[in-house]
Amino acid sequence: MKTRPLDGSSRLTSTQPTLSTPVKQPAGLEVKPSNPDAFGGEPPAAELERADAPSSVKPTFSAPERAELQKKIPCPALAGMFTAGMLNPDKDGNVKIPELERALSQLGPSATVRKVLTGGADKTDAVEGSFNLFNLNGSNLDHTGSTGIRQNGIHENRFEVLKSFSKDGERLTAKDLADAAEHFAKEDPGLRGRVTQLAEMSIVLQVFGRQGADGKQYFTLEDARNLFVEGRFPASWSPPVTPGKVGLGDVLGATAMGLFRQLVNGK
Repeated sequence: MKTRPLDGSSRLTSTQPTLSTPVKQPAGLEVKPSNPDAFGGEPPAAELERADAPSSVKPTFSAPERAELQKKIPCPALAGMFTAGMLNPDKDGNVKIPELERALSQLGPSATVRKVLTGGADKTDAVEGSFNLFNLNGSNLDHTGSTGIRQNGIHENRFEVLKSFSKDGERLTAKDLADAAEHFAKEDPGLRGRVTQLAEMSIVLQVFGRQGADGKQYFTLEDARNLFVEGRFPASWSPPVTPGKVGLGDVLGATAMGLFRQLVNGK
């Protein structure tokens, strides 16, 4: 993800979040959303419950506070987890890596993908074993070619650019997102950033996207707005019955296909 002036010029700096490897959840520890059917609408509160702890962990921030603070988080997936109460940082925004791992394990990425993502998050500051959710802008996860929608605040004009790549005016498919990524890469070139942005798009689509009759994932424009602008999970989304299905091969395969499309002029 990245920082971009409101005038749409090419000076961007991005921050990309990470997901990572699953650790086995200790017996008696689980994340329970207050609304298990979906994370859309009003931000649900997640409770971490232990068999040996009758009282649940008290959230650091209220729902209205989370709705405001999520604007500081450049990654749509991390913003969604925070808004839903799946991540409970301390008052300064610090999150322990095991908590991120636990939250990611509920969403769909495999252990290998989670390891990559949590490893990246852990390197965003000098403190080992944690990262600051509100200080990701300007961290070492910055990359070129970002949409710029959530960099240093929410930029509606950048979402309108992303939305314009919908070929049917109703959905954003993997091909649409690859075309959008190519557009943003031309604004702010760089092969590493281009690949990073494609991988980021691939992960969020495969985790939060709907599945069409042809078996391919897509976002409705409302889904995309919920995630990229409002920092909450699409209303249609619910936790997978069997987590860990989005593997590294899925992400790399989709990224390679998107890069190939870009190299042949987006065809």
